[in-house]
Amino acid sequence: MLIESKAQQINYGIRAGINNNHKNKLDLSVYEIYLNGAPPICSVLGNIIYPLNISFEMTLGLFTDKANKSFLVSVGPNLYLIEYDNIVFISTGIKPSFLTNHTFTEFDLGGDFNFISHIALIISLNEIFNLGYRFEHISNAGLYKNNPGVNLHFIELSFIL
Repeated sequence: MLIESKAQQINYGIRAGINNNHKNKLDLSVYEIYLNGAPPICSVLGNIIYPLNISFEMTLGLFTDKANKSFLVSVGPNLYLIEYDNIVFISTGIKPSFLTNHTFTEFDLGGDFNFISHIALIISLNEIFNLGYRFEHISNAGLYKNNPGVNLHFIELSFIL
């Protein structure tokens, strides 16, 4: 790679995912586009932020089941825990999110404001493309009376700028 840290790269990508909460009769598909890069404060605090391998991600998404749709907006940090030879990366993060509709067929996330936590395995195919697997949990963290949470499995493809 041309850049020392994955967190310093600016990349954008697409994700597609499904849930694994079949016991709740939820058949959810999720499609996302995202932009990921070093936060603007890095230009001021570069010597402090860069060694931490922190980046920020902005996501727009669509949650769908057989009868309902919901748009998603989220922004939050990613922490790159492991980098191996600039080829394999493991990241984690948590970010607040907003859903336009939290009710799906026979399933209610409890409210529009939620938190998304993730862990991801990313493989750099070359200097331009990354391929990854991402596990996400979305939950309202007890902000609403109903808080079932949903686990999601994603495949992602990103492009490095």
